[in-house]
Amino acid sequence: MGGGRAYSATLAKDLVRVEVGGVFYALEVGRIREIVNPLPIIELPREQEFILGVSDYREDVVAVVDLRRFFGLSPEEPSRRTKWIILDAGDRLVGVVVDAVLDVFSSAEHRERRVPVLDERHLDRGIASAYRHDDHLVFLLDATRLAEPALRIVSEELSYLVSEAP
Repeated sequence: MGGGRAYSATLAKDLVRVEVGGVFYALEVGRIREIVNPLPIIELPREQEFILGVSDYREDVVAVVDLRRFFGLSPEEPSRRTKWIILDAGDRLVGVVVDAVLDVFSSAEHRERRVPVLDERHLDRGIASAYRHDDHLVFLLDATRLAEPALRIVSEELSYLVSEAP
């Protein structure tokens, strides 16, 4: 009996597969707070165009990162498939915009693969590794790396805004 439990635990669905610009990516389920439809955005001055601004999410102010722009793709108007993935980034939450959320799968069912470094921006993109799922390569994203630029904007530019709120 105990062996069956251990086996089923290793096959737990721990990755969410998403699509951005026709490429499949995955995020760890344990880092995801919620998957939501897009919310209203407040634009703030910022250097990186992939940070869309901030949004009010369940009484938290979250920075919103557009993964299309993050990966150097042209922006697109949100569709019915567009979702925000609210990531837990330690003491803050960050919203990540994806073209679509597809499914949940187990990393234990697939052999993890290393991804070659193609250019100097590789680490900035946050691709940790890859898996093969449903006959497609799926690139695992490092949620911490995705959240880093957005957390800087929240901590440096929003800390004073919150205290000035009526």
